[in-house]
Amino acid sequence: MSTITEFVKRPSLGRIGRPIKVRANYFEVTAFPSSDIYHYDIVIMPEVPPALNRKIFQEAENSLFGSIKAVFDGHRNVYSARPFPFDGLHTSEVTLSDDINNVISSPSRAFKIRIKMVNKINMEEIIRFLNGRGSMSPNILTGIMALNVMIHNKPSKTHKKVGRIFYTNQGSRPISGGAEIWQGYFQSIRPTPMKLMINIDLHATTFYEGSSLVQMVVKVLGKRSVEDLRRIQNRERIKLEKCLKNLKIYITHRGENAARRRLRITKLTNTPASSTRFEVDGQQIDIATYFNRMLGRSLQYPFLPCIVVRRETYLPMEICNVVEGQRYLRKLNERQTADMIKFTCQSPKSRVNKINQGIEILNYRQNEYMQQFGFRVSNEMVITQARVLPAPTLQYHPNSRDSNFAPRDGSWNLRDKKVATGATLGSWACAVFGSERDYPIGAVQKFIRELVTTCQNTGMNIPNKN
Repeated sequence: MSTITEFVKRPSLGRIGRPIKVRANYFEVTAFPSSDIYHYDIVIMPEVPPALNRKIFQEAENSLFGSIKAVFDGHRNVYSARPFPFDGLHTSEVTLSDDINNVISSPSRAFKIRIKMVNKINMEEIIRFLNGRGSMSPNILTGIMALNVMIHNKPSKTHKKVGRIFYTNQGSRPISGGAEIWQGYFQSIRPTPMKLMINIDLHATTFYEGSSLVQMVVKVLGKRSVEDLRRIQNRERIKLEKCLKNLKIYITHRGENAARRRLRITKLTNTPASSTRFEVDGQQIDIATYFNRMLGRSLQYPFLPCIVVRRETYLPMEICNVVEGQRYLRKLNERQTADMIKFTCQSPKSRVNKINQGIEILNYRQNEYMQQFGFRVSNEMVITQARVLPAPTLQYHPNSRDSNFAPRDGSWNLRDKKVATGATLGSWACAVFGSERDYPIGAVQKFIRELVTTCQNTGMNIPNKN
């Protein structure tokens, strides 16, 4: 027999503090479907990543559903405000066009789609739950999940998506090492008393700069210009190959169709383009000479190594551009981390402005999928009642100057203050990572004396002072 836990009811909303009104990063859902939502299971074969799944689904939408705007989570779930024009299990085939297929290298261009209805989600139950007339149920959770898939559906087609976050290069900021910071927007539907809300928050991450590969190399190696790359040391070449491996590029010397093809860097040549040789019609020829003879152009930077793509296909760096929107997954160095902190550490007013920019970018008003679901969202942040609580009185050791006081504006000075109860540091040591020439024993002893004095002044007990 299951037991029911009785929770204590909240006695009141509290009255201490100065009442104020604040804005919260929540936007009210002003309308959402009250009729059933249709839940379908979809299987796409052969199995491919979610990004390609979405492209296959997009290609099949019109032929499968006609004017119905269904939403897809990229895996197995499709939701629709109206039933599809077929019963039971439906199968079809999709062939991706070359343009789509070149953007994401796929092992196959023909895909089979199998789709069948699995459930009808009762949206009336969500309305009863929000109004306090029902409890949480699997149906309600599935309904909220369906609405989350719906608000993510259109941005997934136009923005770089990672999990529930969409990134945009609007207002991106370049940092060292050939990377740049992109602004991201998180969105999630949350049930609250009497209404649904969309929570929108900020996120940031790093991407590779979408620029010329040569300029990327200059930045990765921390050089001032391409001329500084005339003599690349072996350790620099190893570092460069590690940074560029698996990076997607496109070529710029063969027109628009060739520029659509995405190629992945596998490695770098050990030799520059002027002495990297391969065989043509039984004769050895170097890359620089080949480009001069066959394409009628001299390489501007024959001293740079070539990149290798596919099976031993050599490309001079200067005819390659980096594909925009590739995540920078390497560990950030100190300088990059400092730049990231500057980008993300913002005043409340700046955060509000950026979140409002996110509402414009996500563009709920012009979303045809939301329109078909009868879903509308306010463009204004929610204003809610809040209270500024009185600052608590702080108490330090009685020997401190002003041992009892109430801080102002959330900060205070620790000068001449001892902690209320000081810990005892019984056993400790000081390790010096360096030579005695760089860190003389006198300097180390001075550091230890000052450390001990500072700790004792704050109320710690250190029996062993050496």
